[in-house]
Amino acid sequence: MFQTSDINEQIAKEFLTDSKDFLIRFNILKERSIAGHQGLRSKLLVDLLFSAECSIKALVFLTLREDVNAIYKKICTHTLQSLLDILPDKEKMECEKFLNTDFISFSIENRYLVEVYKTFHSNGTLDEHYYDTIANPAWFDSVSDKLEELHNYVWKKVKVPIEGGLFSEIDIDKIEEEHKIKMGLSKKKRISK
Repeated sequence: MFQTSDINEQIAKEFLTDSKDFLIRFNILKERSIAGHQGLRSKLLVDLLFSAECSIKALVFLTLREDVNAIYKKICTHTLQSLLDILPDKEKMECEKFLNTDFISFSIENRYLVEVYKTFHSNGTLDEHYYDTIANPAWFDSVSDKLEELHNYVWKKVKVPIEGGLFSEIDIDKIEEEHKIKMGLSKKKRISK
């Protein structure tokens, strides 16, 4: 029978897997999106926000020793500041080292055109907030690097690593090719064991 702490840690691991996957997706898409329109760049921002959210939610599960259902009720938000406020003071201060206040103020709703317009336009034109943040590749890289550090900080608190590694660390191409071979869809020969 699982103890509460075991279940909490397992849920934290799942959030950390998601956090890492959002960072990987950000890195894959950023070159295309930085050169693209506001909507593409705002979607990149949302991937980073989701990565931060998942890392913080994992930390909540690792630090609070409460019933899983009680914790779930507390974390039902996409607002980073609200999630940070759930953490014990020491952990909150540690997390804030990885998140600047400008980043925390963004919302996942920024993926929709109306929200992008409200966030980055003033008097009908793009303002400096836009050019200092999502239009600036260096800003994106800086935020991404800090979120990678946040992910690693939380990951170090996990007692037992995920068996088989994080899904995002698995060679997807290899799995896909093995599936094609198994289904007879590949010209490569199936390797006998």
